[in-house]
Amino acid sequence: MTVSDYIFDFLLRKGCGQVFMVSGSSAMWLTDALYRNKNLKAICCHHEQAVAMAADGYGRVNNVPGAALVTIGPGATNAITGVAQAFLDSSPMFVISGQANSKLLEYAKKTGIRQHGCQSINLEPMVTPITKYFTEVMSADEIPQIMEDAYYHAMEGRRGPVWIDVPVNIQNSQVSDSAILDIVEKKFKNETLDEKLIADIANRTLNAKKPLIMAGYGVRSSGSVELLEKLSVDYDIPVVTSRGGIDVIDSDSTLFIGRPGSYGDRASHFAIQEADMLLILGSRLSISTVGYYPQRFGKNAFKVMVDIDDKELSKGDVPVDYKINADLNEWLSKLLSYMSNKKCVHTEWVKHCNEYKNKYPTVVDEYKAEAPLNEYYVTSIISKLVAENANIVVDTGSVCNIVSQSWKIKKGQRYLISGGLSCMGFWATALGVCQKGRQVIAISGDGSTQMNIQEFATMQYNKIPIKLFVYNNNGYMLIRHNQHNYMDDRFLGVGPDSGVQTPDFCKVAEAYGIKNIKIKSGDNIEDKVKEVLEFDGSVVCEVLCQQFAPIIPRIASRVMPDGSLKAAEFEDLYPFLN
Repeated sequence: MTVSDYIFDFLLRKGCGQVFMVSGSSAMWLTDALYRNKNLKAICCHHEQAVAMAADGYGRVNNVPGAALVTIGPGATNAITGVAQAFLDSSPMFVISGQANSKLLEYAKKTGIRQHGCQSINLEPMVTPITKYFTEVMSADEIPQIMEDAYYHAMEGRRGPVWIDVPVNIQNSQVSDSAILDIVEKKFKNETLDEKLIADIANRTLNAKKPLIMAGYGVRSSGSVELLEKLSVDYDIPVVTSRGGIDVIDSDSTLFIGRPGSYGDRASHFAIQEADMLLILGSRLSISTVGYYPQRFGKNAFKVMVDIDDKELSKGDVPVDYKINADLNEWLSKLLSYMSNKKCVHTEWVKHCNEYKNKYPTVVDEYKAEAPLNEYYVTSIISKLVAENANIVVDTGSVCNIVSQSWKIKKGQRYLISGGLSCMGFWATALGVCQKGRQVIAISGDGSTQMNIQEFATMQYNKIPIKLFVYNNNGYMLIRHNQHNYMDDRFLGVGPDSGVQTPDFCKVAEAYGIKNIKIKSGDNIEDKVKEVLEFDGSVVCEVLCQQFAPIIPRIASRVMPDGSLKAAEFEDLYPFLN
């Protein structure tokens, strides 16, 4: 078996069924091995950034490492943005890159010469900070142990991408039987939990008057969605979610209160500030989640934070009473065992939180009559019509804020965003989230769609049935707001009047042979959205929206009597209440 054969055979054994790639001469033997492996499907993209993003999406929804195959030099560096995104969002992924002859690479690393092979560049200093594991394969017999080690790092603890750089002369070398037999399998750690501490937290939770769960992506990545539901439902504890944790609870549940953050909702912010017990589960409490005064986040609550990453726990931004470094699934299982056979109800507290949710919706009736179309209103219609078993990918910028505030999660839906990196072009991640029997929905702005518009070809050629809704607000609406609010309307790079022109996306889709639909003011939006969703194949749906619509509620600043600006408190969202 060659090195290249071993790599793809290993990925297949670990549950990976697709490999996303752009071919290249220095990955020639890798590409050929993938071709010959009839149990793996190769999806050929048109840019390596999209390759990495698609592999990221595959890893997130399938709970196995996604796989990306790229070539030397620019092929590898093009993938870096997608890999960085996966690293920040804890997504498991294998990146396999072709490289120059091992002797040339070895000389370059030893001497520090800028380049010694055609297209070659030393990837280690670039890639190491954004991967959990990086190595070059310098001999064929290294590959069995390298693959084992890489898989361990990709899936152990806080998950993330790993990168294996394979020189072209090594790719077709034979792996010895002894190297395969001598593999040392790495076992995932079983943490020793502090049971006395868990018992204390169980008692505090049972005795709390206003308990609240703050759920993040760690709930999903640790396989703890059902445990979260049991904790919440059995003990009558309301839930708020970070952006990464949006899909861990369905929006129609009376125990779901909202999604806090820079662009959050009033109900979740009020609940956090009123709670007397706050269980922070798998959320890293990012700056965009906790606001400008993190020391006053959950100011009335006894706070317990459980996270797999001790570096996130060591941050001092938010004062936390108990910081617990543990696998969330194991910890929640143990907590529930301590709480079993005990009851508590919080009828008035849950009712109180729901009164906030009902009184302060993010989508208000007035949006329906606005022209051009209001993105909150359009999102509410799409959300209502999308199937329960849908995978939803939402790009960044104003679209991410608006959709994340207004999308109603149905039970079973997955909701993916570029959380940490907030990367434009993230819609291409939808290439990797196609699963049998599940709708694939992507929502992107006109600016973000442009960043990976070449992947229209990948959608069409591979018959990937993505329903891509492009919210066309004539440029970069979020930056337009910033330049209006802080730069006295000195606009640059936000629209056709300041250097940025976006196309007619329906015409672009037509050029690629993709069905396209345009929605504008005056149309029957529900009928057109149904047409998009019912079509058996890829659709690009361009929605003509307002270019300067308010994005609210949000954390903003108040004007002080002396004219200065002062950031408002976490519970005091704009538009400010009296």
